[in-house]
Amino acid sequence: MTAARAGFRPDIQGLRALAVLLVLVFHAGAPWLPGGYLGVDVFFVISGFLIGGQLLDALRERGRVDLLSFYGRRARRILPAALVVILATVAGAGLLAPPLRLPAILEDALWSTLSAANLRFAIEQTDYLGETAPSPLQHLWSLGVEEQFYLLWPLLLVGFAALAVRLAGGRAGRRAVLIGAGIGLLTVLSFAAMLLVGAGSPVAFFSLPTRAWELALGTLAAALAAHAPRIPAHARAALGWGSLALVAASALLLGGPAVPEGLGAHPGPLTLVPVLATAVLLWSGSAPAAGDARLVLARRPAGWVGERSYALYLVHWPLLVLAQERAGLAQPLPGWAPWLLALAAVPLAWLLHRLVEVPTSARSRIGRWRPRRTLAAAAAAIAVLAGGVGISAPAIAAMPLDAGRPLAASPPQSPPLATAFVPSTLTPRLADAEADTGSLYRRGCQQSRAGSELLVCSTGPEDAARTVVVFGDSHAGRWFPGVEAALAGQDVRLVSLTKSGCRSIESEKLWSGATNRSCAAWRGAAVEEIARLAPDLVVLANHVGRDDRSPERVEEIWTGALASTLERLPAASRVLTIAETPSFPTSPLPCLSASLDDALACAAPRSDAVNEPVVRAERAASAAAGQGFVDLSDWMCTPELCPAIIGSTLAYTDEHHLSASFTASLAPALAPALERELAR
Repeated sequence: MTAARAGFRPDIQGLRALAVLLVLVFHAGAPWLPGGYLGVDVFFVISGFLIGGQLLDALRERGRVDLLSFYGRRARRILPAALVVILATVAGAGLLAPPLRLPAILEDALWSTLSAANLRFAIEQTDYLGETAPSPLQHLWSLGVEEQFYLLWPLLLVGFAALAVRLAGGRAGRRAVLIGAGIGLLTVLSFAAMLLVGAGSPVAFFSLPTRAWELALGTLAAALAAHAPRIPAHARAALGWGSLALVAASALLLGGPAVPEGLGAHPGPLTLVPVLATAVLLWSGSAPAAGDARLVLARRPAGWVGERSYALYLVHWPLLVLAQERAGLAQPLPGWAPWLLALAAVPLAWLLHRLVEVPTSARSRIGRWRPRRTLAAAAAAIAVLAGGVGISAPAIAAMPLDAGRPLAASPPQSPPLATAFVPSTLTPRLADAEADTGSLYRRGCQQSRAGSELLVCSTGPEDAARTVVVFGDSHAGRWFPGVEAALAGQDVRLVSLTKSGCRSIESEKLWSGATNRSCAAWRGAAVEEIARLAPDLVVLANHVGRDDRSPERVEEIWTGALASTLERLPAASRVLTIAETPSFPTSPLPCLSASLDDALACAAPRSDAVNEPVVRAERAASAAAGQGFVDLSDWMCTPELCPAIIGSTLAYTDEHHLSASFTASLAPALAPALERELAR
């Protein structure tokens, strides 16, 4: 056997314990551990080191890999506990989660059962580190990456070995170098793919091609483990301690204010630090030295946690998320509650390990099954669970989500009619709300976050007497139906220049163009297009987002940022800025589905929902430039509350995006401001 596999490594169990505790403490909300999510990256490297090392051992000793046995071992190790947790989470969601959340959770369960949760979340553009209403199965993305990796990795290693035999013949040393070179090349290509896709983007976070480098680097460390004894013992010990310190420092610093936003994107360039440190730590421990990191990692308590780390990883996240679902997504759990739930995860993990992992381990009766029988049992379990989820999902989705009482449509008014229940005539329905985005989205005219091409779409006659441009991010896209309805029947060409996640306002004090190159390029092209069009009116709308600075500082920065943008637009064009939309702490939709007869329980206090410093800044900058400004907050909020349902219209599709149906209904309120600016 190679040095990497020469006997049990208690230090690796300790490293597993460190990894899972980083994740657990991070998810419990510890502010002093902003980079605790890196525990998953540590797991990836450990997995690549151990499993990749086993594959390399088989190739070196037997010249081949028994693929059937390998896949059988993987299925026995991963699937039983994962399937039990998926089933328990679905059951828990049925009892605790709001009804509107159940179809998505069931779909997550289906993808997770098929070891493809990462693909699901990549497709959905999930922001793992910033999601306000995460899936209780979101943590299973990492299992998807691993299982997809190990579906392909043995085949690639066999291919590398075959090519090495052809090139090096019987020279074992040269064959090992060629195999290592192949692993190294794939590691570099995967890392480059992550950077190319975009550091921190959902695709980079969830997809196998952009994450494979972490597991491959672990395998490369295993391939080089036999050379560890050549390094002096004191140097190996120093490398181990230094690497452990880098992992700890990364968890304490990455994701925090000490690291500039562009550098801290995850996964990104700095992710290489803890990943490489973990690989070096594993490599140096392949030849133990006196006084090395085993003094910490090989302790018995760490070994106990490490042995149960997989079970602890599986159970902790559903506990935290389902508890938040039960409490209400808009109301954060008390500060002590996540810590109590994290502690409760430990005995649950012990039970899962004792009742599921141990009985299906390699030393059990099931562990002695032939690979074909193991894989057949795994396929049957997956089919039963996936089939049950697939059958129940349509029935859950068809559940009525209203109070069973109609409410007639009414014109908009100020203050608005705050409806106290979910009417059966609600437009759009709760189940259809997220799709009520408007014509720009349906026509493919709303540029995505990742895209940089300027999409120029228009309605109305090309030779119209007047031209109006709507310019901004997704909030501008949602206001487009309102502007379109307000200008209906007029001789106006309406042009859209909108991109999700990309404000029309540029300011290095608010966000750095260097961290979102597609946004900076798109914004510059949009300003050039506006200059070419020379429109009669430019309508600006933007999302503010969270800003933890003082209200005075926020107002100062936004005033300057909007003033700078107004200066860049054509002097002959009028500009109308629509005030920032009121926002909720989380989407009110799940709350409404659980409060059909008490919709006002899902309203947000006006003092929290309306960002007064930004509204004042937008008003002041517009007035100073002699441009227009319209604030429709009084049409969306009473003096006390901002309701989610106004009349018979659902106002929001998530925590801060207005529904297209609602903005279209506000056309009578928006029309006077548009007409006033066009008349000047």
